[in-house]
Amino acid sequence: MAVIRPFRGIKYNQSIISDIGSVITPPYDVIDSSEQAILHERSPYNTIRLEYGKSYPNDNQAENRYTRAAVNYKKWLEDEILLPDKAKNYYLYEQSFSYNGREYLRRGVAAALGLTPYTDKAVLPHELTMPGPKTDRMELLKQLKTNVSPIFTLLPDPENIINKLFSAIDYANPSIATSDYSGQTHRLWPLEDKKLQKDLTDYLASQPLLIADGHHRYETALKYHQDQEQGKSPGTGFVLTIMVSMKDPGLLVLPTHRLLSGLTADQKDIMYKTIEREFEMIETGDLRQIDHTDYFEAVSKAGREKNGFGFIAAGQAFMLIPGGSPAAMSSLPVELLHQRILKPLLAEGKNSEPGNEMISYPHNFESAVSAVLNASADAAFILAPLAVDKVLERAMQGRVIPQKSTFFYPKLPGGLLFYDIDISY
Repeated sequence: MAVIRPFRGIKYNQSIISDIGSVITPPYDVIDSSEQAILHERSPYNTIRLEYGKSYPNDNQAENRYTRAAVNYKKWLEDEILLPDKAKNYYLYEQSFSYNGREYLRRGVAAALGLTPYTDKAVLPHELTMPGPKTDRMELLKQLKTNVSPIFTLLPDPENIINKLFSAIDYANPSIATSDYSGQTHRLWPLEDKKLQKDLTDYLASQPLLIADGHHRYETALKYHQDQEQGKSPGTGFVLTIMVSMKDPGLLVLPTHRLLSGLTADQKDIMYKTIEREFEMIETGDLRQIDHTDYFEAVSKAGREKNGFGFIAAGQAFMLIPGGSPAAMSSLPVELLHQRILKPLLAEGKNSEPGNEMISYPHNFESAVSAVLNASADAAFILAPLAVDKVLERAMQGRVIPQKSTFFYPKLPGGLLFYDIDISY
């Protein structure tokens, strides 16, 4: 099962960078160009310069955002902007955040995670990856040889050990305590007790880890490790992760809906005929008149009990309930949506979902409703959040679910801890 190790974390020198919140960053895949610019302006030492630096028209093979990241990182180490810890530790981590008026606290442990193929079933994926992001992350890893943002992994944690570890630290005195520009707070403590380190290492040896976020980075790190010649640093065999218990009350999974735009008349005809053939279509009412909270709760109940999901179009709300075949009852609602409805909208031989020009993935139900009501979208499919145990169950079977089926909120920040292949291991 999963192999983890303590490591020498590299952190910002707080005698120079007093506001750690000014230098941490979300992971690269959720940063648009506007936020990229804002983060660059926040501090000359913001992690964005390593994680997702700017590109310029004159960039070439010798000078580009990847090479600039490496230059910045080397200089920050030389100038002691970044300092490696003297000893190897695990690191306990807390992330406080709010969502829809409710406060959450999510706890985890940062570790160096052993890289193994998915077929070993020690580290499990739950979705497919794309070549573009992996090419990008590989170029960065080759230049930087450092992980600046952690893979987000989940462990079954039957003994709830992650939460228990927090009683073994000086909780009132974290080594890092900061707030970021989004209002989230982040706290970090080294777990220095050698016995507890061994206990945690042994505990994980009997459990798999499920990748919640970071599939591209994990697969890139594994490929980089596999490509190295013998005699290279053993640190290439590990990647930075923060592990969160599946029992954690702060583990929040948001729904990810499907919004379709720009459908042709033929595609609309195919969509409606497919729905009529494959699903019981229950009309719920006019979107302008029904209670949206009640409708979403009904969608969630239908998802749990009947593998159903919502459908809104032309100002009307519906519930779609699949036929009672064994295949339907053993599938997730998002799988049925992709297999039975989205796939027939495409020409034969293409992917199982429309291209980006046709589909978007809002997490907010009301934004999906508004898009249909103002006619900026043709239709929306409304899905309930996926249960994590269902995702793990499929992963253990070697199955993946459609991309953008889960959204673990919020993302883990980059810049609190760095894992350097040559220094940290």
